[in-house]
Amino acid sequence: MTQPPVDDDFQDRIQRILNEKKKDDLRDQYGAHFGEGEEKLPPEVESEWLDNIAEFERQFENAKQITVRERIGNPTIKPLAEILDSELEAELNNLLELLSQNNIAIDFIHEQDDHETYRFITEELLNETMNDMRIPGMISNFIYEEFHPNDEDDVTLWANEFMDGLFKQEFSHENDMTYTPIEKTNLRDAKGNPISYEQFIKLIDDFFEEFPVITDYSGEIRTMAINGDEAEVEVDTVWQAIPKDKKSVIKNKGVAKLNLARSPYGGWGVIQANIPGWDFS
Repeated sequence: MTQPPVDDDFQDRIQRILNEKKKDDLRDQYGAHFGEGEEKLPPEVESEWLDNIAEFERQFENAKQITVRERIGNPTIKPLAEILDSELEAELNNLLELLSQNNIAIDFIHEQDDHETYRFITEELLNETMNDMRIPGMISNFIYEEFHPNDEDDVTLWANEFMDGLFKQEFSHENDMTYTPIEKTNLRDAKGNPISYEQFIKLIDDFFEEFPVITDYSGEIRTMAINGDEAEVEVDTVWQAIPKDKKSVIKNKGVAKLNLARSPYGGWGVIQANIPGWDFS
């Protein structure tokens, strides 16, 4: 007797049941947490994703530490001093290809020339340790600037992120990541009084309430002073907005002053802001 075909909905239901069992196993063995977003995945895709998580956890639990040099097979590497300028590009490309074949990638926030890139890889990166894990599709990323921070560029980046978040109204309680340009501790109001992180966010909320519509903004850093883990930035600022309960646009122009501190998690965060046209206190 011929069996009736199994419809796709039935197969999906069976796979989702199996996926829930996989999640339970991951919770029990590794303390995994799952949000609601995974339920939107097709069941077959979710199953493969859960298998990858299980394999990652299994390897991570037993992973030993090896150097990047060991990971790529301890190849013979030409010292930079022995490479002719005409040969450097080819040598570098071969090295980058070898790293890529072993699922290792290097990111450069700021462009570096071939000489510095080769020097960095051969004299620093190859001696770095990493977990000896090999999972299909998993890339181990290294960032050049984590070894060689560029404070001036980083302060510029985070000062601009803060100003954009404020005047483009990108800060949002619905997404805490939008508040990344703001430090969590040692915050001060515009007058220098210590305030909490929550109080600082309240000042931003008050600004948005007073100026619900910001029609234009431009800013350009005019001065920057970096002293160890602290920085002061002045920004030539022009912004226009329609205040609450008003119909006409007002224009504010002046110098915004920001104080930033180096974040223990990387980058910099604003700890004090003085904005023309608004009292941040």
